[in-house]
Amino acid sequence: MPARPTHFPALAVACPSCGSPAGQLCTSHSGTRTRHHDVHQLRTAAHRAAEQAKTTP
Repeated sequence: MPARPTHFPALAVACPSCGSPAGQLCTSHSGTRTRHHDVHQLRTAAHRAAEQAKTTP
């Protein structure tokens, strides 16, 4: 698995939008192209929720 780009911390979780596993970039909605410049908003939200769950007792 390639190293996770540091500017995409949301890659730590799987994408609920396109189904890309953790560590891999999101794909287009059709699944044919890799999104190199951003991740889906749902993935960012999932990452925030996971980070918050880690810090909440």
